[in-house]
Amino acid sequence: MNVATNTSYINDCLLEGSVHRFGRDGVLYEVLREVDEHRALIRVIETGEETTYPIRDIRSDPIE
Repeated sequence: MNVATNTSYINDCLLEGSVHRFGRDGVLYEVLREVDEHRALIRVIETGEETTYPIRDIRSDPIE
């Protein structure tokens, strides 16, 4: 039996709601939600700016 599922790339990795740093010494950002399979919406904590960011980069940035 084949069952179709709606896969969320962020939720599979428990990234939504997590706080990361841009590289080792960068500013903090929060992952808000998945935009598509390659990008997520993030909010830069210091400025409040919201922008898209590659999920592959989120996975490699340090978690705070």
